[in-house]
Amino acid sequence: MSTSIPYLFARARQLLAMNQKELAPFLGTSERTLQRFEAERARPSPEQFHKLADAVRPHDAAIADALDRWAPRPPPPPPPVVVLAPEPEPPPPPAPPPEVVVAPLPPEPPPLPAHVLVDSVVCAAAEVMAVAPQTLRPLLLAAFARAHEARLTAAEVVAVLELYKITTL
Repeated sequence: MSTSIPYLFARARQLLAMNQKELAPFLGTSERTLQRFEAERARPSPEQFHKLADAVRPHDAAIADALDRWAPRPPPPPPPVVVLAPEPEPPPPPAPPPEVVVAPLPPEPPPLPAHVLVDSVVCAAAEVMAVAPQTLRPLLLAAFARAHEARLTAAEVVAVLELYKITTL
């Protein structure tokens, strides 16, 4: 295998499926300068050799190595020297947290008596119907008694009545 620059550059272009017009900007040069490289009238910079070798290496390691021989890479820098300092004294254990006194929550208010809650239901219905609450008490008593006999929960009654509300809008 020839290791001349014209051969290596032409083979690299072939491996990368690039023409001179495409390879030139990849190497940061003009097409005319790339033509001079391939005619041995100019010499690529070490960085251009390295960039081309890195691009070709997955396709053909031998061509990449030949390109690297034209511009050997500098050896990697030595690892940094680490000077270990003596271990510092461990910090003292943290002080225990101060005791937090939490005030007790106020007691829950007692539940409202059933007659007050039922009266609020009657008043809500009376307000919707624009009538006095005493007018609706017998009607609501009959309705809730029938729901209780049918073993319906209040939630079930509300769910079904909501359906009627939606369909009558």
